[in-house]
Amino acid sequence: MTGSRNEHPALAKSLGVVRLSLYGVGTIIGAGIYSVIAPAAGAAGDGIWLSFLLAAVISAFSGLSYAEIASALPGAGAEHNFLRKTFPSFPVLAFMIGLFIAVHGAATLATVALTFGNYAQTLLPFAPVVVAIALMGVATVINIAGIGKAAFVSAALTVLQVSCLVGFVLFAIPSGSRSFQDVSVWPDNPAGILQGAAILFFIYSGYEHMASLSEEAKRPDRDLWRAFMIALGITTVVYMAVIFGVLSLMSADSLAGSQSPLADAAEQLGGSFGMIIIAAALIATANAVVSSSLSGSRLLFGMARDGDLPSSLSRTLRFSRSPWIAALIYLVIACAFVAVGEIAFVASLSSLGVTLVFAAINTAVIVLRFTQPDLERPFRLPSIANVPPTAVLGVVTSLLLATQYDWAVYLTFAGVFVLGAVPYVFIRRRAGATTRASGGER
Repeated sequence: MTGSRNEHPALAKSLGVVRLSLYGVGTIIGAGIYSVIAPAAGAAGDGIWLSFLLAAVISAFSGLSYAEIASALPGAGAEHNFLRKTFPSFPVLAFMIGLFIAVHGAATLATVALTFGNYAQTLLPFAPVVVAIALMGVATVINIAGIGKAAFVSAALTVLQVSCLVGFVLFAIPSGSRSFQDVSVWPDNPAGILQGAAILFFIYSGYEHMASLSEEAKRPDRDLWRAFMIALGITTVVYMAVIFGVLSLMSADSLAGSQSPLADAAEQLGGSFGMIIIAAALIATANAVVSSSLSGSRLLFGMARDGDLPSSLSRTLRFSRSPWIAALIYLVIACAFVAVGEIAFVASLSSLGVTLVFAAINTAVIVLRFTQPDLERPFRLPSIANVPPTAVLGVVTSLLLATQYDWAVYLTFAGVFVLGAVPYVFIRRRAGATTRASGGER
């Protein structure tokens, strides 16, 4: 193993723009489209399509900011790395956001694994929680085997799942009993639309996962921002097409009461379409679990390497150069979330985490324009008086969505954050004591 003897362990550089883009598409078009349509339909009604569009627009603001900052400051720690370099005098801020994204990522991993377990009920005689834990274990093994193997698996699964969704849309829209005019009517419940967008925001998260692989990109300055743009465009088009296809087959009321809404919609087409969507859901969720395991372990690795988490988390295996301890710890955290068993609640935890992180990243993009004006930016957002309007909109809209959750979500999120802050406090105290001792000796 390496990393215990190397002060700055490195990860293997093996990802080009195609693999990065496929990874991004696979991460964003993961289990969310299969798991959270039901609770979003319950909130937004037939206006769920507008919730999808609103979430896409808000997510795009942050996606553009990620494209700028990730290509300028590549590193395994992603958001933690960005904020350490943006606010060097306030390392606790970087730690807080790093922990936010860790909670979000672990909740995402748990959500998609539970979704896999629910869809697998038609094929396996095991409880969803058992299946979810087994899947996360397999994903962790693939992660530890190395980024090259994991990226290949992710790319193959991405092509399969997107092909299944496109095939569903091509049959659903012309075959549905409800016309496009019926399903695209302008809704009259703005509060429900906003709440639906807050729930759906989870399914647009993925840019942060792409950023965590920036250190393993062959040409981060050239390829990262391109991969962000490609993933953003593909996922938005696919999501909007899918929701219109679903609404052409089922009403929002029917969707709201479904445990597997996309499969139930496909069954309306007859034949084997239901099983095809179940297979696509299993592929998508398996892919998302692999992607979440990869990005989460890299985040913990980066935070440990920067001294904000125990140094053991920055150890890598000699043969794969993967952060194996970080991957195992991430698995344990996700298993704790899986034990909750309720997809809507865990997805809300994930969405709250990502809205706070997106607000912080958009803020960092604005601050860097003034504190580091000469920083090389391979991708640069248009600006007015050196302030990117999209980044400002990203801050405002992300914080707006962050106010849309139940009190239980905020309490749980805060509790997990406090638990995660304990190691940081001890590490910083020990570092301070070491510094004072060294000063005394001198």
